[in-house]
Amino acid sequence: MLILSLISCQSKKASGLKITLEEKGRAVFNIMVGKNGPNERKLKCLIDGDFHCAQQAINEEEQAFNKIIKEINALQTDHIKHGDELKAATINYYESVKALEISDRLDIAQQQISQDKANTREVRDAAIQKHSQLLKSSVELHKVIRKKEQLLAEAQKQYNLNNHLD
Repeated sequence: MLILSLISCQSKKASGLKITLEEKGRAVFNIMVGKNGPNERKLKCLIDGDFHCAQQAINEEEQAFNKIIKEINALQTDHIKHGDELKAATINYYESVKALEISDRLDIAQQQISQDKANTREVRDAAIQKHSQLLKSSVELHKVIRKKEQLLAEAQKQYNLNNHLD
């Protein structure tokens, strides 16, 4: 009876952690593609040519990511099989997504310089060249994200398997 009670308690903790991380995933989704979310505001600002507004939206996006990552970091994984691994993989993934999103700051700054007619042609051309370099960096960040996403999927699989979830 005691073993059954411990397993039941363990399952509830494991299930609770899984649900909480899924909720954080939905929050990240809303940051990235949610209506009126920071990313949508950033895109609207860029369409309007309002670079300051776009930078503010990136700041909001970064703060939202930081809040989610901090909340995940504070989650207790006491004696949950593979709980620490899942938590670490989740944080690593969200950190890499955040890095990509806030890298837009530099890109936006270069766009602003390249579109400012008050700048000399040389300055605008240098900004366009820098923008090209930033695009290459973005490709590398996407590769990192894909790798972290694979590691997260594997951690989730192991977590679910070891905690008899799904």
